[in-house]
Amino acid sequence: MLPTFPEDQVFDFEQVEIPTRTFAIDFEQYIVQGHTDGLAAMRQAVFLALHTERFLHAIYSWNYGAEMDGLIGQPIPFVYVKIKDAVTGALMQDDRVLAVENFDFEQPQRGRVLAHFTVRTTEGPIEAERMVTISV
Repeated sequence: MLPTFPEDQVFDFEQVEIPTRTFAIDFEQYIVQGHTDGLAAMRQAVFLALHTERFLHAIYSWNYGAEMDGLIGQPIPFVYVKIKDAVTGALMQDDRVLAVENFDFEQPQRGRVLAHFTVRTTEGPIEAERMVTISV
């Protein structure tokens, strides 16, 4: 049996914003050391989302990570579009990310593409990059 409510009853919900405070990861020494907040926490969240392959790790939701596999052997114009879509799709899952824009691509080495872009967040803009291997 389903509950019934009077038609004039109004449900009042309050939306609460979750803080960005998280554990601070030192990527040079591979240790978790203390906590971080604000723009530094967002920079870390962007890095982790872009360097986690989507659908590969059972611990993460299927909405987390970037789909960068499958680009080996593809033509360069196709790779640029796929990287842009993968980066945007991965980062826009986070409510704190407002936009991903200003993409710029280069090939620093044969078989690799480096994407530079700006991530606009609620904490401020972040200049980010992601290197993708496109040949073995």
